[in-house]
Amino acid sequence: MAASGKWKVVADILQHEIDENPAGGPVDSNPFGVLAEPGGRLVADAGASALLRVAANGTVETVAVFPPLQNPSGFGPPSIGSVPTAVARGPDGALYVGQLTGFPLVQGLANIYRVVPGQAPVVHCTGFKAIMDLTFGPDGSLYVVENATGPFPTPPPFAPFSGRLSRVAPNCTVTPLLAGLNRPTAVAVGADGAIYVTNNGVTAGAGEVLRIAP
Repeated sequence: MAASGKWKVVADILQHEIDENPAGGPVDSNPFGVLAEPGGRLVADAGASALLRVAANGTVETVAVFPPLQNPSGFGPPSIGSVPTAVARGPDGALYVGQLTGFPLVQGLANIYRVVPGQAPVVHCTGFKAIMDLTFGPDGSLYVVENATGPFPTPPPFAPFSGRLSRVAPNCTVTPLLAGLNRPTAVAVGADGAIYVTNNGVTAGAGEVLRIAP
């Protein structure tokens, strides 16, 4: 019988939020997206509205804080949380962070931010609703997965079969590649150049991985 895998705590992200609370407001931590690189890991903390770096020795530092957004819908609170969910390293060396946003998840309000450590994050592209993951292909194309799309309140914020995978050009032109997905959650580009997307992310027993040929 093969030996069971071993794990260990690398860093206490919640303790960093308790100690520093970089975005202010209530203490909240929900480490959601991670990018592993030599010498450390970048973590998108959805609850803390922050991008963190975890050094090899476990030290946690804040790389960027994402501000709340004004709610243009007239429904719900006047401002909503940023909720960063995913981080990827771009071909230009900068970090790109996808955003879910808080309730009521207004269509078109979620952004992709470009982050250069030591500088404030800037909006790279906008017009999304519920970004769950993003990644770059070997040709520099940016692929983005949204858990849901569509207006609020009809259909509901996370309407099933409204998720999509899109290619985002450097000028922010969005080209949907797959629409009608059911709560997709992640995207990766394989060594063969194919795109892999997880689908049915909250449907027990129905989870699947879709492959899009290059």
